Amino acid sequence: MPVRVKLDLAPLLKLRQQPQRVLRKLEKPCYATVRHALDLSLFDVPRGDRSVEYDEHGNEMPSERPLAETGFLDGPEYHLDRRLSVTWVAGYAHHAAGAIHEGVHWDRDIVNPEPHFLKKAFRRSRTIGRKGVKAALEQALKEMFPPK
Repeated sequence: MPVRVKLDLAPLLKLRQQPQRVLRKLEKPCYATVRHALDLSLFDVPRGDRSVEYDEHGNEMPSERPLAETGFLDGPEYHLDRRLSVTWVAGYAHHAAGAIHEGVHWDRDIVNPEPHFLKKAFRRSRTIGRKGVKAALEQALKEMFPPK
């Protein structure tokens, strides 16, 4: 037996025409997830002994910052193509770190490095991120389409 379904496409079209409103709401939970992961990763960062070098006059020579002090956050980056999304990235800007960075991209991981301390931290933060994104999406949709 056929079932007739009536669908109002106006809200869906409105949502596709104003993606920035929803993406702005996703900034905060994505940032919180990346910040939490970076904070957790600091416990796993390898720390060497910091030896101080002196020049011939006995002055302390400038040395580069330790790996643990080079953590960074980068974002938000908006992707307004067919798959609307917002991205935040966390990493370490240190020559010894190489390309150690990882991103939270609403919908999927954008960087997939070998297992390391940052990946472990992101694994622990994923649940927090999902809950935050869900709450932000629900709130944005309630604001755009108030119940009748």
